[in-house]
Amino acid sequence: MGCQSIASKPEVNVSVENKSSRDIENVRARFGEYACSWGNVGRTFKAIYGLYPHPITAETELHWEVDGQSKIQKLDLREVYPPGKSGRLSFTVYDDSAEVSFRDLPQAK
Repeated sequence: MGCQSIASKPEVNVSVENKSSRDIENVRARFGEYACSWGNVGRTFKAIYGLYPHPITAETELHWEVDGQSKIQKLDLREVYPPGKSGRLSFTVYDDSAEVSFRDLPQAK
């Protein structure tokens, strides 16, 4: 019996950081039919969803509310997230926009 290589699913943490001047509520990122939700994120706070279990799509919508008003920003992840890569996908919310970045994280062995 020989050794077999088992393809592993990438481990992706998804975070949101609130750099706006207000608290944000009902924060979620939609990846196709699935969503990653953080609830309410206070001003200057960061929330992390560890080991997101669903696929990361090429495009996402970030949803949040400020003072009862809904905000949505569509983000293209093709230039940010290399498919199949483990790491952290980070959304940053500002007063008038949001952006996304990705960085590798060291994996435990």
